[in-house]
Amino acid sequence: MNALILAVLILMLGAGLCLLPLRNGLRAAMGLASQALATLVACSVIVPVLLGGAEIAWEMPWAYPIGELHFRLDALGAFFLSWSLPMTFLGSVYAVGYLRKYFDGPRHLGVHFALLNMVAVSFLLVYTGEHAVTFLFGWEIAALAAWLLVIWDYSNQKVRFAGFNYLVSTHIGLIFLVAAVMILYTRTGSWFLDDFGDWLRQNPGTLRNTVFLLLVTSFGLKSAFFPFHSWLPRAHAAAPAHVSALMSGVIHKAGLYALVRFLLLSGKPDEWMGWFLIAFSLVSALIGGLYTVGQRDLKRLLGYSSTENVGIAGIGFGIGCLGLSWDVPALVALGFGGGLLHVLNHAFFKCQLFYAAGCVYQVKHVVDLERLGGLFKPMPITALSFLIGGLAISGLPPFNGFASEFMIYAGLFGSHAGHPSVGIWATLSLGLVAAALAFVGAVSALSITRAFGVIFLGTARDSGLPEAQEANRWMLIPMGVHALGTVVLGVVPVLGFALVAGPTALLLHGMPDVVATDMLQATLATLTRIGAISAGLVLAVALVLWLRFGRGAAAVSCNATWGCGYEVPNTRMQYSGASFSTDFAERFRNILVLVKRRKAPVGYFPRDSYVITDCVDAVERRLYSVIGQGDDTASEISQKMQEDDPRFAFSLGLAALVLIAALVLLVEGALP
Repeated sequence: MNALILAVLILMLGAGLCLLPLRNGLRAAMGLASQALATLVACSVIVPVLLGGAEIAWEMPWAYPIGELHFRLDALGAFFLSWSLPMTFLGSVYAVGYLRKYFDGPRHLGVHFALLNMVAVSFLLVYTGEHAVTFLFGWEIAALAAWLLVIWDYSNQKVRFAGFNYLVSTHIGLIFLVAAVMILYTRTGSWFLDDFGDWLRQNPGTLRNTVFLLLVTSFGLKSAFFPFHSWLPRAHAAAPAHVSALMSGVIHKAGLYALVRFLLLSGKPDEWMGWFLIAFSLVSALIGGLYTVGQRDLKRLLGYSSTENVGIAGIGFGIGCLGLSWDVPALVALGFGGGLLHVLNHAFFKCQLFYAAGCVYQVKHVVDLERLGGLFKPMPITALSFLIGGLAISGLPPFNGFASEFMIYAGLFGSHAGHPSVGIWATLSLGLVAAALAFVGAVSALSITRAFGVIFLGTARDSGLPEAQEANRWMLIPMGVHALGTVVLGVVPVLGFALVAGPTALLLHGMPDVVATDMLQATLATLTRIGAISAGLVLAVALVLWLRFGRGAAAVSCNATWGCGYEVPNTRMQYSGASFSTDFAERFRNILVLVKRRKAPVGYFPRDSYVITDCVDAVERRLYSVIGQGDDTASEISQKMQEDDPRFAFSLGLAALVLIAALVLLVEGALP
């Protein structure tokens, strides 16, 4: 039996055992055991394929009209599975600690762990499925399982609304995906992705362009690109921390996988496709980064940063598309290699940051920046983990975010110089993209500095919150593993290069790869030197701190800092999150919609005055406004139709006929 089929059966058996009438502890143990075993079994074939082994293909007979199902594990699918399955297991381990208080209660935790198993099953189907029905089936399992995981606290109306928002958004994306698949099926008469690829390579033109736009829209909704992102911050704020981590870091990377898979199937893309991907992704990175600055909810902040980082990966894929179009192998290698490496790196540090946010929530029961503060001393492990993840997400060495962004910068700058297909305007445009990407990195650093400083430094802002203490080991261990991966992939970037080499080689198929290899080797050598120097500096700082505060150090006497005349300073005298970023946010007030609620002070000694600043989502706000206007318009049309006006009915019928005729001409062309 194929090892991947065996892994699917183990996961489904584990999900079934989780639903048995047992104690919650046993249900969780069965879920963890089945995930661990399935991950080991699957990795026994995933790792050899990823490191250059032969692809694995197998078939499975099925009933009419679907027919025979085809599966294939190549380097691209192996790359995504190699970290998706282990990270899902780590998320399940974290869930044991996060949901610990429910273990002795009446709540059935087996359903939650069974859904985590089904998420892993969906990865195996999506990343190996060569049949459109199998691919869509795995796609839908992931969507429904994630929705049910999001609404864990379903008694809360806000949580239910966030789950509904996510469910609607992901199924709108499914509609676009099904539309693209149906167009390809009508042209090929086949459900197999390879046949779709043959048709796409042989038929450039309007219909292929339409399929491309449908697919980008669908995958953009899945991965929360701007402006299809509005479900993301709500879902992340509502879901448990491990679910938010898996959704942002792992589950919705399926959209990026599908994008690369269909680009691989399509062969040589048109040049406009590369520029479209770069522009689409750059807007997502810019807007996502800007929105992180104004958020007071830590999990919403991290949600918007996911929109930013999928945009960064998308820029890499757009660069790779330009390389394919211009026949520049170095551009293909750096673009797709950097984009895929950033997908991996983002999974590490984003899960790490969400786990840190979950630890804060477990002890404080809030993630509101304006109510937190002074958590570094009582929660040093969580604070250090958040700091490492924050430096990585800002693209700073020696952490892994720097390595992937460095590859993308290398693609934007020197890899295409002197090539006859690349004109001066293209070179200038790529330079401007690099400048915009640098701005995104600066905004990300500002956002993380704000979050870390407000939450972990200073003093507590709300004395009514529970006393802080470090989270339990079930939560700290997964967070520590991700932090270790973040550091190792930054200090030893050759490991990340080894993981993306196989998928990048697939995209370089048929192109002379000597130039690409030389460029990658030069980039790797530069990154290795930077990583070694940065690691040496970090170790030196750590040694100084250990000598200063470690064992055997002299006792340090502590005294109060001079308070500038204030004997008992108030906690409200320190910077808040809003005051930290207000100057920056005001410069982008046309993009960041800031809503202030205030109560003016009354009397000589006011006690209940306040100013509360929220940054609302402009896209979501406009969307609901349009829906409200559409509802009013529909009511007016319905009222007119009830008046039995024949002119109105005739007008609607004529408009419908014109629309149908236009769609027929678009798809089939003019009649002979």
